[in-house]
Amino acid sequence: MSVVALIIAGGYGQRMGQNIPKQFIVVNGRPVIIYTLEVFQNHNDVDAIAVVCIKGWEQTLKSYAKQFNITKLHHIVSGG
Repeated sequence: MSVVALIIAGGYGQRMGQNIPKQFIVVNGRPVIIYTLEVFQNHNDVDAIAVVCIKGWEQTLKSYAKQFNITKLHHIVSGG
């Protein structure tokens, strides 16, 4: 059986007062979304990761996944 982790990262985080969505804010050298992706990347029972991402930020997410070696990210769906 294949296990896919679904991450909903579609919000803008307007209350954060930043000019980028909160999941892409860099904290201690990493975008916030990477902390979540790494948990599932390193989980032995998870075969793949799917992320619902804000439209227009899909390429940014792909770039970060490559930069931080998130190889289980198989699906990015626009939404939010």
